[in-house]
Amino acid sequence: MVPFYHSFISLVFLTTTLNSWSEVKETHQIISEWIETESLISEESAKWETEKAALLDISAALEAEIFELKQKLQFSENEASGVELQRTELMARKEKAEKTITTLNQRIIEIKTELQSLFTFLPSPLANRLLPFREKLNSENKDLVFSLVQRVETTVSLLQAIHLFHRTVTLERQEFTLDEEESREFLVLYFGLGCAYFVNESETIAGFGIPSDTGWKWTRKDDLAVEISTGVDMVKNRTMPRFLKLPVLAPKGINQ
Repeated sequence: MVPFYHSFISLVFLTTTLNSWSEVKETHQIISEWIETESLISEESAKWETEKAALLDISAALEAEIFELKQKLQFSENEASGVELQRTELMARKEKAEKTITTLNQRIIEIKTELQSLFTFLPSPLANRLLPFREKLNSENKDLVFSLVQRVETTVSLLQAIHLFHRTVTLERQEFTLDEEESREFLVLYFGLGCAYFVNESETIAGFGIPSDTGWKWTRKDDLAVEISTGVDMVKNRTMPRFLKLPVLAPKGINQ
């Protein structure tokens, strides 16, 4: 009985030992797997942190690029709006300029017609001086094409010259026929375009002139010779200025 019992105890001990060893081995394996899993998790976590940082950098860069693109888009929209506004303003200015040009052309034609009739009243010396401007304005030569600016400048020059003559006393040396006689040369004092007084160099023939629909009409009045000669001397700075005793021309004649 003793040996059997001893054998049984040995068997139980061996079985228990084997079971314990198996459990220890299994535990070691579980611990190894856990450690390996934790290492993988740690490694993946480190990789994720790196990738996360990279993604955050990319996200920040994309947000900055999106912001810049939005700004450029807004600028482009504003610029396009500005260009459209400028285009609208330019079109309005163009239409206004075209209307102005049309109005100026019409006015130039009207003034040209008025100047044609006005030249009848101009003294011949003034008309002769303005003849090149008149011919330029009335030219029908197709080879001479004048721009609107040139026509306006020509018209203004004509009007200024006529206006200057009309508001001053002008001394002219002029030749004309008096009382169907032979043409003679006289010194003529023009008081604007309203009236004129003439005298010859020897102070023997004198008179006055007034404009008419067919040109200037000259009337002889020799007793005005001395006074008109004095006026001529004053214009030439040969004598002291004084009031002249000359007849004032009335619409229907001469008032002494």
